Amino acid sequence: MGPDAFMPVILVGLGGFFGAILRYLVSGMVARIAEFPTGTLIVNVIGSTTLSIFTFSSVPDSTMYFVNTGLLGSFTTFSTFAYETFKLLEEGENMYFILNILLNVLLCLVGVVVGYIVVNLI
Repeated sequence: MGPDAFMPVILVGLGGFFGAILRYLVSGMVARIAEFPTGTLIVNVIGSTTLSIFTFSSVPDSTMYFVNTGLLGSFTTFSTFAYETFKLLEEGENMYFILNILLNVLLCLVGVVVGYIVVNLI
């Protein structure tokens, strides 16, 4: 394997490094609304929208490795979403449990559609 074979790994690693920092900063800046995990929702919507913009546009593979796999892979928070959703159920916060699932799924899908529309307008 030549040095070029390691470039995707390096790009994913660098993207992951920056994505984790961004996630920490963004989710930390967003206050919880009552028991609702707002920071995770915001991160997931931003990540879904950004991922769709890069996926639907014609960017080089190196950009896809850095942004989609690395940066957005560590920025978005499905495992956190799953844990926080379970905790809401466990704590008897049934309304927030359902709201969290609906908002994360629906708004992230809207984010994908927005990204698709943005790319097709360019």
